[in-house]
Amino acid sequence: MRILVIQRPTVDCIDGIRLDRFMPGHQYEVGASLAALFLAERWAEPVTGAPPALAIPLNEFDADANAAPPAPPNLVREIYPPYYDGPAALGTNHSRRDRSKTRST
Repeated sequence: MRILVIQRPTVDCIDGIRLDRFMPGHQYEVGASLAALFLAERWAEPVTGAPPALAIPLNEFDADANAAPPAPPNLVREIYPPYYDGPAALGTNHSRRDRSKTRST
């Protein structure tokens, strides 16, 4: 629900919701419970017939703005870590032990 705050709330926080950030003269889109509180305490009045508020200004909507950024150069997968100073053959040995042969019957 959209409300227009007409008076600063007399309390700073209710049930973990900070009310000290609501400024008189500004419109806010809030949930039904919070709107009911503001209306009941006469801290705000409902706004009807107003166009919906945009979180992003229209001039920031651009075709290039939605394009994915280029992949960073550090996404190259290494066989062995870059800090490994030993021979490359030891760093790339990925063999696994066969555990079926080590079972005792």
